Amino acid sequence: MSNEAEKARVSKRRLKDENAVRKQVKIAKAHGLTDKDKQIKQPHRYAKHHAMDCGNPGCVLCSNPRHNKMYKTKDKLTIQERKFFQNMDDAKRFKDDDE
Repeated sequence: MSNEAEKARVSKRRLKDENAVRKQVKIAKAHGLTDKDKQIKQPHRYAKHHAMDCGNPGCVLCSNPRHNKMYKTKDKLTIQERKFFQNMDDAKRFKDDDE
């Protein structure tokens, strides 16, 4: 960190990280965690972890449906993909009803 540009870049990066951690703590407090919880006492835990993510890769709610063994083959679509295909089917039915 010999020059001012490098110092400014590092300072901006650290500020961005601190803001992200602050936002995750705010989300955690909104969902019922108190000052006695470890996540609030040690806010830097949220530097690389989101407040509403349990951290278990096999969790049904938090994991990617394509990588989770619990889902069957046809259910491996993400929620967004299922909505997209459902909207396409609805549009197709609407078009067929007009004819």
